[in-house]
Amino acid sequence: MCLEGGCGACVVTLKGVHPVTKEKTTWAVNSCLQNIYSCHGLDIITVEGIGSKKNGMHQVQKRLANFNGTQCGYCSPGMVMNMYSLLESKNGKVTMEEVENSFGGNICRCTGYRPILDAFKSLASDADETLLNLCKDIEDLDGTKTCPKTGTPCIGSCSAIGKVDPKHSLKLTFEDDREWHKIYNLTELFKVMGTIGYRPYQLVAGNPAHGVYRRSADLKVFIDISSVEELRGFKVNDNTLEIGGNVTLTEAMEIFTKVANEKKGFESLKEFVTHIDLIANVPVRNNGTIAGNLALKYANLSFPSDVFVVLEAVGAKIVLFSGAQKQDEHNPLAPSDFLNVSMRRKVIGKIIFPSLSSSFVFRSYKIMPRAQNAHSYVNAAFLLQFNEEKTFIKSASICFGGIDDFFDHAEKLEKFLIGKDIYLNEVLQNACEVLEKEIKPDSDPSISSPEFRKHLAISLFYKFVLNTSPSDKVKSEFKLGGETLKREISSGQQQIDVNEGKSKLYKRIPKVEADIQCTGEAQYVNDIPKFENELHAAFVLGDKVNGRIKSIDASEALNISGVVAFYAAKDIPGLNNFMPLRFKMFNLKIEEVFCRDKLLYHGQPVGIVLAETFDLAYKARKFIKIDYSFDHDDEPIYPTIREVMKAKADDRLFDVPEYYLKASEYGNDKQHKISGHFEIPSTQYHYSMETQQCLVVPSEDDCLDVYSSAQWSDTNQISIAEVLNIPVSNVNTYVRRLGGAFGGKISRQGQIACAAALGSYLTKKPVRLIMSMEDNMRAIGKRFSSMSDYVAEVDNLGKIQTLKHHYIHDQGCSPNEVVQFNTSVYIGNCYNIKSWDVTTQSALTHSASNTWMRAPGTTDAIAMTEHVMEHIARVVGRDPIDVRMENLEDGSEFKTMIPTFINDVKYRERKAAIDKFNLKNRWVKRGIAVSPMKYFIAYFGSMHGIVSIYHGDGSVALSTGGVEMGQGLNTKVMQVASHVLGIPFEKISIKPSNSLNNANDIGSVASVTSEVACYIVKKCCEILMERMKPFKDENPEASWEEIVENAFLKNTDLSATYMYKQEEMETYYVYGLSCAEVEVDLLTGNILLKRVDILEDTGESMSPGIDIGQIEGGFVMGLGIWLTENLIYDPKTAELLTDRSWNYKPPGAKDIPIDFRIKLVQKKPNPCFVLRSKAVGEPPVTMGVVVSFAIRHAIDSARKDNGCEDLWYVLSPPISPEKIILAAGLNIKDFKLN
Repeated sequence: MCLEGGCGACVVTLKGVHPVTKEKTTWAVNSCLQNIYSCHGLDIITVEGIGSKKNGMHQVQKRLANFNGTQCGYCSPGMVMNMYSLLESKNGKVTMEEVENSFGGNICRCTGYRPILDAFKSLASDADETLLNLCKDIEDLDGTKTCPKTGTPCIGSCSAIGKVDPKHSLKLTFEDDREWHKIYNLTELFKVMGTIGYRPYQLVAGNPAHGVYRRSADLKVFIDISSVEELRGFKVNDNTLEIGGNVTLTEAMEIFTKVANEKKGFESLKEFVTHIDLIANVPVRNNGTIAGNLALKYANLSFPSDVFVVLEAVGAKIVLFSGAQKQDEHNPLAPSDFLNVSMRRKVIGKIIFPSLSSSFVFRSYKIMPRAQNAHSYVNAAFLLQFNEEKTFIKSASICFGGIDDFFDHAEKLEKFLIGKDIYLNEVLQNACEVLEKEIKPDSDPSISSPEFRKHLAISLFYKFVLNTSPSDKVKSEFKLGGETLKREISSGQQQIDVNEGKSKLYKRIPKVEADIQCTGEAQYVNDIPKFENELHAAFVLGDKVNGRIKSIDASEALNISGVVAFYAAKDIPGLNNFMPLRFKMFNLKIEEVFCRDKLLYHGQPVGIVLAETFDLAYKARKFIKIDYSFDHDDEPIYPTIREVMKAKADDRLFDVPEYYLKASEYGNDKQHKISGHFEIPSTQYHYSMETQQCLVVPSEDDCLDVYSSAQWSDTNQISIAEVLNIPVSNVNTYVRRLGGAFGGKISRQGQIACAAALGSYLTKKPVRLIMSMEDNMRAIGKRFSSMSDYVAEVDNLGKIQTLKHHYIHDQGCSPNEVVQFNTSVYIGNCYNIKSWDVTTQSALTHSASNTWMRAPGTTDAIAMTEHVMEHIARVVGRDPIDVRMENLEDGSEFKTMIPTFINDVKYRERKAAIDKFNLKNRWVKRGIAVSPMKYFIAYFGSMHGIVSIYHGDGSVALSTGGVEMGQGLNTKVMQVASHVLGIPFEKISIKPSNSLNNANDIGSVASVTSEVACYIVKKCCEILMERMKPFKDENPEASWEEIVENAFLKNTDLSATYMYKQEEMETYYVYGLSCAEVEVDLLTGNILLKRVDILEDTGESMSPGIDIGQIEGGFVMGLGIWLTENLIYDPKTAELLTDRSWNYKPPGAKDIPIDFRIKLVQKKPNPCFVLRSKAVGEPPVTMGVVVSFAIRHAIDSARKDNGCEDLWYVLSPPISPEKIILAAGLNIKDFKLN
């Protein structure tokens, strides 16, 4: 998906012989980074290779499926193979800690990770008993598969391991004058280097560097040195450890651990292991080498290399080899000197680590946006040598990364420290002042502010001093500041009512697709086999905002062999618009498939290029030249709502008066007037693991068969017909499943489908358009950002007497899809709004037109209101819960729910304990908060379904217009069909939706599609049961199959259809409460989400396992808004700077709550829905805001300690380490020991 090793969806297993130990080894790699030619002599094992439904599933696959560890399933094969590789590499013996630490590189947008981790931890040697109990119903499968050649159990006889002669190198030559060499010793390496002349070349080991900086297209020679024995070993004596440059980071961790435990003087290597564990992720560390990391720093000084910083600080030396005799005139080199040496025809041979006596103290740190798999804001390593009595410093090495391209040593601080006792307050204070003057970070808006990075560097030095100081010299309140936050192994609790009846309905069962998702057999758009003469399409994106397109020259691209065509706006035979204006509620203005004139945002598609391969299409578009003209040289650019408001660009704002709320009465007890500002300045990227994708195939009847990752096929069908000026009936759409969507594939998919359809229509060939992650992020809209201002007048208890609230949404470049219709309904949440006046506007910015995203308009609506409640509580001096209780609407469910909930979670006791903790600790704080959620559920449009019974064996097939995208729709409709028809689950199958059976259907939106589809299937099944009733009555003892056959013989229609209409359904509310407890390290800004409790009203849950997964996944998606996800635009060009997995960070497996507790409201059926359940997909997203209030509670304590005024302060998401440190009001003058 990401094509850079950042998401884990493509993880596979490699097996081979280690070049030094000669032992067979197993490791996980990201296939997107693994050079296929580097696999010479290795076995490659994919998810299909360890098990299948037909031949038997591996235990890893089965555990993940049965623990409800899949939703959309797109990440599941990568998850499976990462765990399989871990088990194989450890001979089946792993601990829960190892499991939990191994998934930092595997992103799941759906599940919230908890069930995935539980599934795999159940395979650990120290698995918790509660996890083992969940495995009792899983049959004992060994994953044995049958060899397709012999029909006998596979014993790996087809293995390539050991069949490659290391005495013979490999050379491959290609038509474009490129070469690939696989070599096995240094003699061969330098022989090859001597033949390549001045052609650009690259040494290849694991290739993870391509995931950071894209490989140059000019390279001509690739030399694979991953199997060179001289570069993969290690040697240790009393004074040094020598380790080969090509030792992988994973191997280095093992070597360092072994040496640290066995050899005196190398204890500091344990610190190295801890630091390396924070580099990238397991598959990257499995392939990435020490030399590769250093080479990346060598080629790109801005790269924040952790290896470089640690090696430089500890005084390690780099030895270069420039010939088979391993000699180089520069040896040995300090890492900082290595950066200045020519590396032409040289290789990093080894790194020498010195032993350190007990007089040395070493620590290293890495602070990053999330717990794992992220590059650092700042990294640091400190080495001090003391005199024998440890009263003064003899030498100092103070190193930082992330300051600027050239900063490595804090030389002035190093000089200052010599001869001084750093464990004296005065010396420490002076040292911090020296460091403050010395460090001058550069400006990089895509990372963090210079102010923050300077403060962080000083804070890390202070943390180091606290950590290494004699205990008796440190004030007790300061001691925790010297520690790093320690995350325990996570766990979860789920409290539900279980139906004990025979029916599958209302029971916790695995998803019906779980098995095939875990075996890799589930088919998504890009899994559809290639068609003959198929072409690949890639968008050509504009990059000059406000520029008018004068001309587009594609001639150079079209001259490339294999490039077939380029199409732009002028080639569209119909209407250049993918947002049909007939949908008047959402679509107010044309949105062009390809920009025809003025470019509205950076990344707007201006055309597509068609080529024979995916890579060629993306390569060719770089040669297409766009000439622009500008109406004004200085026309302003507004990438976000902040720039609009700062410039007071009123022409970019428009009122939305139909969604104003007007007070009906005001209170008179106005004791306090409170005004404030709130914003969610950064939108959120959908991050569906399957990007926007579409395959269009011309058919024999002049129609187009469209296979798209669409939530709403009807709009796609209409858009394509209008763009091509053909009948709508000539567009056949098919959707089986989506690899995640979250609203991003409702309307935006139309642009992708129209572009692919245009290419197919004009070339008369199949066209496959698979968007890269970067293109998806640049070209497609995201969640609406917002900001609001409010003035409230309240009484002494905090009850609102009047509230004036004005909010603005960032529409992006188009006024389409205004979400105020949602916000206006939800902004009241659970409160009495009779005295509220709410007005709203929308802002047009120079970004992609924002669009629906899980809980659109509702997430910020509830957040705005809960923010106001927190502010009021601060002013009137009451607990926020009590203020909320004062403002509840009459007859509110929460008048009983809140007291019960806070008692169940022991909120008041925990808050008292937290306040006590905060009084005793200066640099680590805790916080706790509770937030309510009232979520309105409404229905839209109409939808069809069909259920067919086959008389041959009584099996049943069904299809609805609902799209399965991870929410468990297919499972629930099968549960309903099984329940109503009274037949086994196994007799029922689901068929894909299409534009014939599901013509004119509403999209799968707003969390209600599962309910609607279940309602449709229930109606269809009831019709069928009524038709077959006479045959059942005739022979009550007859089997299902006999009844079906008898009905068939009487010409009974065994297919039933039904069309749901929104008028048939009643609206209702979902109620929820969340409680979050956090721990905050004020010196780093890092947090631990210690515990989260969620209570949600799901009615009588039809499938509790699925609903719990939706709640956990939705909440964790909400965490992304409040903690880690940040879209940053260049203010001058409006270019999106965070457009990759490298710099855009959704929550990972170790960012979720350590203690994650979900409780479904017990025994409360929903009377408004015939099956008594409630929608569940979107409401939990809105509860993520509770974490921001818990963090604020922690920061409030810090601000009090730091002498800040007791005033309300803005704390906008994402609440990053930077925002925490700056909000806490830390002052380096307070950095003392006692």
